[in-house]
Amino acid sequence: MARQLQFIHIGKCGGSTISTLLSNSAIIKAKYASFCESHVNGVNVSDSCDYLICLRGPISRAFSAFEWRKRLVIDDSSSGQSNRFPGEKDVLIKHGSLEAMAHGLYRDNGRLSQSVARDFGLIHHLRESISFYLTPLLPVLTPENIFGIICQETLSADSQRLLGVDASTLFVRHNPQKRLMHSNLDQLAINNLRRFLVQDYQCISALWALGVLDDQRFFRLMNDGVKV
Repeated sequence: MARQLQFIHIGKCGGSTISTLLSNSAIIKAKYASFCESHVNGVNVSDSCDYLICLRGPISRAFSAFEWRKRLVIDDSSSGQSNRFPGEKDVLIKHGSLEAMAHGLYRDNGRLSQSVARDFGLIHHLRESISFYLTPLLPVLTPENIFGIICQETLSADSQRLLGVDASTLFVRHNPQKRLMHSNLDQLAINNLRRFLVQDYQCISALWALGVLDDQRFFRLMNDGVKV
C-alpha cells in the first residue's frame, strides 16, 4: 500500500507556495498515492504518513506573523479579519509592534509577564507556533518518515532538490521584510523573543539531531534575528 505524504504547513514559512509546488511535482506524484496538508487545526499523527515540513527562523516568522495580522486586522478593513479571533484586534492595537510586545515579555526581575504572554497567544500564527505543530510529531519522527524539510530562507533551492520544481516565479526571493525586521527589532526585543520562543528552537534542534536538517540550515535558523 502506497504511503501518503503529509505536508506540515507551519504558518508564515512559505507554505502557500509549497502547496502549489506539491501539486506540480512529478516526484511527489510518482512516490505517493496522495498528499494532505496540516495547518492551523493541528497535525495528524499517522503511521501511514511520511512528512514534509516547512520551517523558518522563529523570530523572522514571529515578525512576519505580527505584521501580517496587523495589516489584515487593522489596516485592511475589507479583509473581513477584524473580528475573526476574539481579542486579537485589541492586542494588536495595544502593543502596536512586535518590538513593543517583546519588550514587555519579561519584567525587570527577569520573570515572564503572564499578561503579555497571554496577549502573544491571542495573535493568529503566533499562537500556532513552530512547537505547536512539531511537538506532537517529534515522538514519531524518524529519518525514514521525513520526506524532507523546506526552509523559507532557502525555499527555491530546497524545492528544486526535493520536489523537482522551480519556485522562482511564485515568491520574491529577496525578502524586504528581513531588512524591515532588523530595523524594527532592537537587541532587547530579539533577546526576549529568543528566550520566549525557546520551544521553537528546541524543535529545530530536535530535527537537526535526527539528521534531517543539515548543519548550514540549522545554523541559519538558530541564529535567526542576529544582526550582521
